[in-house]
Amino acid sequence: VDFPICAMSPGSGLTFGPTSLSIGPKTVLGPDSCSGEKNNAEKRPSCGKQQYLLPTAVKRRRQAGGTATDASSSCKWAKVIEELRPAIVALRVTCLRSFEDDHAATLLGTGFIVDHACGLILTGRRVVGVGPVRATATFDCCEELDVEVLYRDPVHDFGFFRFDPGKLRFTPCAEVKLNPAGLQVGSEIRVVGNDAGERLQILSGTISRIDRNVPETGTFYSDEHTFYAGAGTGTSGGSSGSPVVNQEGCAIALNVSGRVGTAASSFFLPLHHVAHTLELLRRSKPVPRGTCLATFIFRPFGELARIGLTRRQENEGMVAH
Repeated sequence: VDFPICAMSPGSGLTFGPTSLSIGPKTVLGPDSCSGEKNNAEKRPSCGKQQYLLPTAVKRRRQAGGTATDASSSCKWAKVIEELRPAIVALRVTCLRSFEDDHAATLLGTGFIVDHACGLILTGRRVVGVGPVRATATFDCCEELDVEVLYRDPVHDFGFFRFDPGKLRFTPCAEVKLNPAGLQVGSEIRVVGNDAGERLQILSGTISRIDRNVPETGTFYSDEHTFYAGAGTGTSGGSSGSPVVNQEGCAIALNVSGRVGTAASSFFLPLHHVAHTLELLRRSKPVPRGTCLATFIFRPFGELARIGLTRRQENEGMVAH
């Protein structure tokens, strides 16, 4: 095979010089070495021999996170977002008076419809508030309806608003299905909400961990007895209560908080407790809640061994989980 040696000359661009690297006789290097065809190669004369210039490989566009995009994946995400868009609502909540951690103020958040027939909107507890509030929801076609607080969870960071679906005239019927089991490390996600107060902002990311301890918020109500998921999506104010959706169009987590002072860290609440509560609310049953007056947190075996964990207990814990 004669492999051409390239040389640059002023005014002529890329040319082939008289020198060639001889690897083996009777074969010409070209794209047909893989495909068996020479149609895609560019012919260039050099020293009386017919040689071929290999075509340049086309690089795929890259996202901000450094991952290469794929046309079929982009089309699939576009279809998912189009189907879910009517279920995303912008919430404007006015706290009528200061109560515990809530101050008399107006805040913005995001919610999404999880049961259109019952008029149930899922959002974060900090959006629902803990005191008397007056709230409105703006739907996809700019329809604005009053909503009322249906449920506030006393432990976990979620709550439900209720609206009258019969009052919607233009917004299509849509809802987001919950899939708690879909929260897995490496899952590609989209956070669809009203980030920074802007309607329908879409942020992309990848689930990096699902075993993080509950983030410390410094407020009276702090989540406990659950793990949080983390991803670098760069969410900001106004996106609390946004659904974290996968490529199947299901919500696998709830966006509830982010780390102050960083550009990308976001924390998501798993939906196991949310799905259980939703089923009870659909059947108009009370939601039993309780506490054991203790807080459980995650600690590695190596740290627990220093305070008395035995090897037998370690093995029992591995078998149980």
